[in-house]
Amino acid sequence: MGKFTPEMKIIQSSGAGMELKLARIRKGFHLYEVARQVGISPARLSQYEGGHRRVPTDLYHKLREVLGQTQRGRKSDDEKQS
Repeated sequence: MGKFTPEMKIIQSSGAGMELKLARIRKGFHLYEVARQVGISPARLSQYEGGHRRVPTDLYHKLREVLGQTQRGRKSDDEKQS
């Protein structure tokens, strides 16, 4: 692994993985579906959701986008309309 760069920021919150998992389950997505959409293995996503690995910031935001979350704990505009 290379040097740490500012672009490689890590989400430190231990609740970040659980937040992502709950959002995925609420949406009815399987782990492998979300993993494929963001370009990681299902095993890696499981590690993030379980708190065994910290989620890189860019991936965290990509996952939130896939799961339709715009802000922590807030629904996206699409969810509000349903």
